[in-house]
This record gives sequence, structure tokens and C-alpha cells, in this order.
Amino acid sequence: MNLEPAPRLNKLPFFLTATGCVIVVLLIGLFAPNKFSPLPFLTSVGFLIVSITAIMIPILIDYAADSAEYVQQERARVADQVQRLHAAAESLARAAAQIKSVEEAVHKTAHTAENLPYRMQEKLAEFNEALAGKEENDREALEQELAELRAANSEQLKAVADKIQKAAADWSALEAAARKHLAAAQDAAAKVQAAGQDGAAKFETRLADALAKLDAKLASLATAASAPVAPIADGGHQPPPPPESPAPIVESVSVVESAAATPEAPAPAEEPKPRKPRAPRKPKPEEPAAAAAPETASGEPVVPDAPAVTSSTDEATGSAEPAASSDGATRLLATAYIGIGNKLYIRGDGPGLSWDKGVPMQFVSIGKWGWATHDATAPVACKLYKNDETAALSGEIRLEPGKHVEITALF
Repeated sequence: MNLEPAPRLNKLPFFLTATGCVIVVLLIGLFAPNKFSPLPFLTSVGFLIVSITAIMIPILIDYAADSAEYVQQERARVADQVQRLHAAAESLARAAAQIKSVEEAVHKTAHTAENLPYRMQEKLAEFNEALAGKEENDREALEQELAELRAANSEQLKAVADKIQKAAADWSALEAAARKHLAAAQDAAAKVQAAGQDGAAKFETRLADALAKLDAKLASLATAASAPVAPIADGGHQPPPPPESPAPIVESVSVVESAAATPEAPAPAEEPKPRKPRAPRKPKPEEPAAAAAPETASGEPVVPDAPAVTSSTDEATGSAEPAASSDGATRLLATAYIGIGNKLYIRGDGPGLSWDKGVPMQFVSIGKWGWATHDATAPVACKLYKNDETAALSGEIRLEPGKHVEITALF
């Protein structure tokens, strides 16, 4: 610390006193008649001693003051050094404590590092268990979805088998009718032969033509019955279209009978040519498989020249008859098994719909997707898309306002 300097004596009186004594000594030396007599000499010596003393007093006082200041400065310096030593000791103590804490932290870190492999093994085992559980859950979900898909496909296959059985029954009936017509033609041939030689020759010619046409018809029926069933998009088999009606055979037999009744007739009218059996039409790659055959208003495939088979549900799309909804909303419920992670979208011209971008349908349950609106005032035309990219094979769907429609979408 900085101390104020000690107060000092004024040196001017001492210097004046010493100067006066010297002046007295000089005056005694100049004006004394006998300079070395005892009185002037002693007086001069006394005044010299006084002058020297007067000069030495401030010098000694300054020296004592400087010594005291130096001692105080040294004491302050020593005190400062002591404080610094105390601060250094405290710093060393804190450093020692920090070193000790660092040493403890290092020991803890080393202990943690030793236990880290065991913890990593435990975490890895837990992760493997969680992964195995997730794989098991995914496998169960996939098995359940596969079972539902198999159940749905089995129902569709059963329906297709029923159609095939009905078509086989129809073909059997057609074959029996053809055999009856053949027997009638043979009877008519016997009558014509008894009618006359000229009429018999004409009749045999016409009968041979009729038999040839009948054989061709039976051959076409046998070929159609033995032909493999073409697969369709839903995993089942599409039954071949039933053969055409045996109208040409009936016409041929009627012509034969008329010829037998009037053998003298000059020339019977030209009989109509029987239509050739039409092969099942293959669907184009860009068209849905359900459009391979024309459909009626109820959605049932229609086979030309064959008895129509009516059903309450559409076998191609699995749509039921629309029913009035309880809350008056226009609602669509679709059954589509499109796999985990996929979504079903709807496009159309109804409220909130467009043909450019689809609207995601609401997930109801596994394989069930729904869409509803209360703003429909006119029929809604729509289509279903998988992930808003792949269109359903069912094609365009028409929803009446306030109706509830359920369909099965195939991709």
C-alpha cells in the first residue's frame, strides 16, 4: 500500500542560524585585535560548532524520516508478499481440490468405460428383442391379411365355379335339344324319301347340309367345353361364353319338314346361314379385365345368344345394390386388400373431388376404406386408385345421392 511521507522540518531557520554563526566567526576573525586569544578563539569555535550543529540537525531529521519511510515501505512490501503467499496457498489448495475431483471423475469415467461393453450388450439384447417382437407382429398382421385375401378369393372362385356349372348345364341342354332336332330331321328324311324320288334327292341334299352344319355346331360346342378357362384379374377363371342359340338348327329342320310336306315344290327359299360360334374376346392390356364382356345395368356379364344369368351382386367388382343411408349421406364403402403402407384414393366429379388429384379415403378396418359426403345433390361419378397412381379394375363407379354403396376394388 502507498503511505504518505512523514512531515519534514523547515530547513531555512537552521540554515540562517548556521549562516549567522559563520558571519560572527568571520567578524571575530576580522575585527578582533588578537585573534588567537582565548576568548575570541573559543567564541569562534563555539559559533562554528553551533553552525555545524544547525546544519546537521535537518540532515539527521531527514535521514531518520527517510529511514522510517523505507521501513514502512518494506513492511508494506512484506505484507503484500504475505498476502500473495496466502492467495497462492489458497490457489494451491483449490487446485489440489480440483485435481482430486478430476482424479475422482477419471476414476468414475474409467469405471463407466469398463462397464460400457456390458451395457452395450444389454442394450443390443433389448433392441434385438424389440426387433423380434416387431417382426412377429408384422408377420401376424401379414398372415391375417393373407387369410382374409384367401377367404375373399375363395368366395370369388366359388362364384366363378357356380357360373361354370350353370354354363355346363346350359351346354348339356343345348346338346339334348340338338339331338332331338337331329332325331326329328331323321324322321323328316324318312318321310321325304317316301314322298318321291325327285323330292327325296333334294331332301337328301338339304339333309346332308343340315347334318354337316349340325356336326360343325356340335364340334364347336365340344371345343368350347374343352377349352381352358381364361384367367381374369381377380385370380379366378372367367367362364367361356355359352354357345349361340340353336336357332339355325331349328330353321334347318323346319325347312326340311316343309320340303317333306310339299315334295313337288319347285325350289324352297334359301335357308339362312348359321352363325359361327364366337370365340371369347380377350381384353386389351390397357382395359380392365372386367370389360372383356358387355355388362347389363346391374353389372352382370351378358353372353350373346345365351340365357342371361341374373345376380344381386356384381361378380367383377363385388358391388352390392345401393341402399338408402340412415343419415342421408352419400357413402361409399370399398373392400380392397392393398397391403400394409398403401392407401386408397378416390377421384371424381362430386363435392370435394376432382379427376386430377385423388382424395385419401378413410381407413375403417383391415381391407375396408370409406368415403362419405352430405353435399351431393346429383349422381357422383368416381374411380378408385391405389396410392393415387394405379386405377382399380372396377372402372367408374356411380353413386346416387343419399345412397350407401359397397364394392370390392381389385388391382
